[in-house]
Amino acid sequence: MGLTDVIVIAVVAVLLVLAVRSVVRGKADACAGCGSKGTCSGHCSAADDMLRRAESALNKK
Repeated sequence: MGLTDVIVIAVVAVLLVLAVRSVVRGKADACAGCGSKGTCSGHCSAADDMLRRAESALNKK
Protein backbone atom coordinates (compact mmCIF):
# COMPACT_ATOMS: atom_id res chain seq x y z
CA MET A 1 0.00 0.00 0.00
CA GLY A 2 1.47 3.30 -1.09
CA LEU A 3 1.48 6.69 0.57
CA THR A 4 -1.40 7.88 -1.63
CA ASP A 5 -3.58 4.98 -0.47
CA VAL A 6 -2.88 5.73 3.18
CA ILE A 7 -3.70 9.42 2.70
CA VAL A 8 -6.98 8.63 0.89
CA ILE A 9 -8.04 6.15 3.57
CA ALA A 10 -7.17 8.65 6.33
CA VAL A 11 -9.20 11.41 4.66
CA VAL A 12 -12.20 9.11 4.21
CA ALA A 13 -11.96 8.00 7.85
CA VAL A 14 -11.87 11.60 9.09
CA LEU A 15 -14.88 12.54 6.93
CA LEU A 16 -16.79 9.52 8.21
CA VAL A 17 -16.08 10.44 11.83
CA LEU A 18 -17.17 14.04 11.20
CA ALA A 19 -20.39 12.88 9.51
CA VAL A 20 -21.29 10.52 12.36
CA ARG A 21 -20.49 13.25 14.90
CA SER A 22 -22.76 15.68 13.06
CA VAL A 23 -25.65 13.22 13.02
CA VAL A 24 -25.26 12.40 16.71
CA ARG A 25 -25.08 16.07 17.70
CA GLY A 26 -28.05 16.94 15.47
CA LYS A 27 -30.38 14.51 17.25
CA ALA A 28 -29.73 16.18 20.60
CA ASP A 29 -31.29 19.45 19.46
CA ALA A 30 -34.64 19.21 17.68
CA CYS A 31 -34.22 22.75 16.31
CA ALA A 32 -30.65 22.39 15.01
CA GLY A 33 -31.48 23.49 11.48
CA CYS A 34 -34.54 25.56 12.26
CA GLY A 35 -34.97 29.27 11.74
CA SER A 36 -36.74 29.50 15.10
CA LYS A 37 -33.89 27.89 17.01
CA GLY A 38 -33.89 30.55 19.73
CA THR A 39 -37.56 29.96 20.54
CA CYS A 40 -37.77 26.25 19.83
CA SER A 41 -40.51 24.27 21.53
CA GLY A 42 -39.67 20.97 19.89
CA HIS A 43 -41.35 21.75 16.58
CA CYS A 44 -39.81 23.83 13.86
CA SER A 45 -42.24 26.56 12.84
CA ALA A 46 -40.46 26.98 9.50
CA ALA A 47 -41.00 23.31 8.66
CA ASP A 48 -44.60 23.46 9.87
CA ASP A 49 -45.22 26.47 7.63
CA MET A 50 -43.59 24.74 4.66
CA LEU A 51 -45.76 21.65 5.12
CA ARG A 52 -48.90 23.75 5.50
CA ARG A 53 -48.14 25.60 2.24
CA ALA A 54 -47.38 22.36 0.39
CA GLU A 55 -50.65 20.80 1.53
CA SER A 56 -52.66 23.84 0.49
CA ALA A 57 -50.95 23.88 -2.91
CA LEU A 58 -51.79 20.21 -3.43
CA ASN A 59 -55.41 20.75 -2.36
CA LYS A 60 -55.85 23.53 -4.95
CA LYS A 61 -55.25 21.10 -7.84
